[in-house]
Amino acid sequence: MKELLAAWEEALEGLVLHRNREVVYLNPKAEELLEVSRDKVVGRPLLLALRDHRLEALALHGGERTLEVRGRLLRAKALPGRLYLLDETEVRRRLEALEEATLTLAHELRTPLAGMGPLLEALTPRTRQEKEVLDLLKGEVARLGRLAQSLSFTQPGPKRTFPLEELWPRLERLLQERLRGRRVEVHLPYTVHTDPDALFQILLNLLENALKYGQDPIHLCARVEDGHLHLEVRDQGPPLPDYETLFLPGRRGFQGGLGQGLGLYLVRRLARGLGGEAYAKREGAENVFGIRLPLD
Repeated sequence: MKELLAAWEEALEGLVLHRNREVVYLNPKAEELLEVSRDKVVGRPLLLALRDHRLEALALHGGERTLEVRGRLLRAKALPGRLYLLDETEVRRRLEALEEATLTLAHELRTPLAGMGPLLEALTPRTRQEKEVLDLLKGEVARLGRLAQSLSFTQPGPKRTFPLEELWPRLERLLQERLRGRRVEVHLPYTVHTDPDALFQILLNLLENALKYGQDPIHLCARVEDGHLHLEVRDQGPPLPDYETLFLPGRRGFQGGLGQGLGLYLVRRLARGLGGEAYAKREGAENVFGIRLPLD
């Protein structure tokens, strides 16, 4: 019990314990987020500590909401007798900065990409190999152009019906250096109707992370479950302490270290743009990072 109390005293998440509408316990982080002193509110009415009728109603009736409270953006989750508070102010600020940077990047990319297309068209290949390389370059410039047009992820790109396995040769060519000497098994037996460029970018980001941080064998696979198509990259790396935070901007790779990593954040944004969701979990001896898309 002492160890548990000590852990909550040091926690980065706020905790308010209450009984019969009175405060029983308030940890230091909750003091900071609510801007109160626990010496003055413990044993007193719950509203005196929360000072917000929305928070009080949530604490009493249960549920989960994001609320702006005294200049902070708080994620509040209420269970019987317990109210958890997480400060998402900095996360929201970083997301807004990322959106602005993304729009700027899209604008800066359009001009050089627009010039590269005509230059490639002017080249005349002399051998079959040169033609294959030139066709690959043209295809990737076109893909980057479409990606630059939709970097805000507010509108999905054009959809078409195609077999998933057609994405693998493109992935293999772009990742050929990292794939050298690695064991990657691919199982993509389904046909889908969606934006191929968005799906390609999703799989590229997931594979890059697995190749950089994961352990062989790595599996790129698809399965259908509960009316959804699941596309997953699995590896044999060690368990991670927290999977969900890896989808936040500024989290790098599977180790979750602070940095400028955006790969998994973009995976989630792209998946949501396609009407689905991204997820990560530990399953057996594998780390699983994937997306699920509705079959319809």
